[in-house]
Amino acid sequence: MAKKEQNSQEKQVLTEWQKRNLEFLRKKESEDSEGIEKENTSIENKVPEKKKVKKKKKAKKKKKNKLKSSSNIPIAQQNLAGLIVFSAAILIVFSLFYISPWSKQKIITVSGTKNALPEDVKVASGILDTDYISYVFLNQNKVARTVEKTNVWVKKANVTYDFPNQFNIAVKEYPIVAYRQTGNGYMSILESGKTGGTVSTGNLPDKFITLKIDDDKKIEELVKELNQLDAKIKNNIQIINLTPTKATSDLLTIELYDGNTIRVPLSQLTIKLPYYQKIKKHLSDGTIVDMEVGIYTTTPEVEASKSEKSDKDKKKDKDKTDSKETSATSEEGQESESSVQSSGEDTNTESSSDQGESIPAVGQENSHQTSLAQG
Repeated sequence: MAKKEQNSQEKQVLTEWQKRNLEFLRKKESEDSEGIEKENTSIENKVPEKKKVKKKKKAKKKKKNKLKSSSNIPIAQQNLAGLIVFSAAILIVFSLFYISPWSKQKIITVSGTKNALPEDVKVASGILDTDYISYVFLNQNKVARTVEKTNVWVKKANVTYDFPNQFNIAVKEYPIVAYRQTGNGYMSILESGKTGGTVSTGNLPDKFITLKIDDDKKIEELVKELNQLDAKIKNNIQIINLTPTKATSDLLTIELYDGNTIRVPLSQLTIKLPYYQKIKKHLSDGTIVDMEVGIYTTTPEVEASKSEKSDKDKKKDKDKTDSKETSATSEEGQESESSVQSSGEDTNTESSSDQGESIPAVGQENSHQTSLAQG
């Protein structure tokens, strides 16, 4: 109890300055303790950063050591080694693909066809199921040329490749110039002069050129000449018929849609036929323009009258020739009879002369014999 009383007395004895001093000391102690804690935490944080820096330094040193070790090999050799490894890897992959069945699986499409069948174009390409994709890829131009030569419809072909195994054959066809009339129907004649195939009457255009020619060489020549004509002239042609004469073996009779007819040699078609456009205005319907020798116009009626006259003249000439032949035959008969009579007389004279010659011979023999007997 005495101690407690003394302490209480001491507390009561402290002055105000002492009290402030004690508070100051207490604050300072608390600040010092907080500073120590902060320093401890900062030290703890700094320690791992230092470790990281040390690790980075070690990694850099290792890299430097590796670079130093690799720097002993020249760069050119390093590049060469990398190239060899890369090329070897590509060869391995390619060889594996080449051995696999995927190397022959191709998808072939055809575009641009109107009259030609896509399957016929594929067959004309010569591509087989056993051909490798690499072979077709390396021979695209060759395949295109094969299609152009093999299929009569194809004028131009182009082969393109799409990864991984698709090939497309783009086709440009020959246009149809005319149709050849046959017993089985109409055959399409292409710009190349070759026959495309039979066409049904339902598929024929409204206006077209009909050829009544059986000679394939003549058709090819005619198509070449037609390709050089103006479109206005070609569109007016309806029927072309080969009508040879003694003077002109390649004479064509051309029937036009405007009702007129032209006769012109095939060899002079491109030279003379364009003149029709100049004289067309002055012609009436049903006119025949004859260009075999020169250029003159006539009508079917005039030609019919001429043909009748020529037929009459031919009959007169025939009658004359028949009368001449009959007179000639009668004269020949008379001459033959006279020759027979003369021949008979000749034979008689010959026989009598023979007898005359033999008689004196016999007389001579007799006289010779009588003279011997007398002697």
